[in-house]
Amino acid sequence: MRGMSVSLTILGIFLGIVSGLFFITLRRKNKLIGTQQQLLLRDLEELIEAGENERVEFKSSIRYDYFRKTTNRELELVIAKTITGFMNAKGGKLIIGVDDDGNIVGLEKDFKTLKHKNKDGYEREIFRIISTQLGHEACFSNHISFYKLNGEDVCVIAVEPSKKPIYVSDTENTTFYVRTGNATYPLTVKEAVDYLETRKL
Repeated sequence: MRGMSVSLTILGIFLGIVSGLFFITLRRKNKLIGTQQQLLLRDLEELIEAGENERVEFKSSIRYDYFRKTTNRELELVIAKTITGFMNAKGGKLIIGVDDDGNIVGLEKDFKTLKHKNKDGYEREIFRIISTQLGHEACFSNHISFYKLNGEDVCVIAVEPSKKPIYVSDTENTTFYVRTGNATYPLTVKEAVDYLETRKL
């Protein structure tokens, strides 16, 4: 019995040490994640402050029309064009919930246009737009994150450049878009071919 008691004591000490190390590691990891989130948030604030450029674009929403004060599904095509332009150029960040002047408008009105009125529903809707307009494979080149700025939710789509040309396919046309400066432009077939040839050089 005495030997068993000693074994249980040793086991208890061992489990206590393991648990202690686990919680210390967990605390350090959470602190590191918190620090990284603060740095990302600061970077995002600086990006917005710097304004739109070749690698950064602002959009107020994906579906809510602030001028008409109602849902406008045509805005989804604008999102698809912007993402395509980034993919066909050097990549970039599409920041949603921020107007053209860099004012934070948030995502609340956009959320209300969705079946699932939350971040998960929003992310699914963005990937639906990408998959429908650009093709399913394009989803893998886009990474979605959410942040709180001035008490409002903001969505950031980090867009990777594509090695092959990406087109927007709506019901009538298939169009090649490219990001140039702080705007996204459609190219004719000849312009697209010439552009893709220069990218190979």
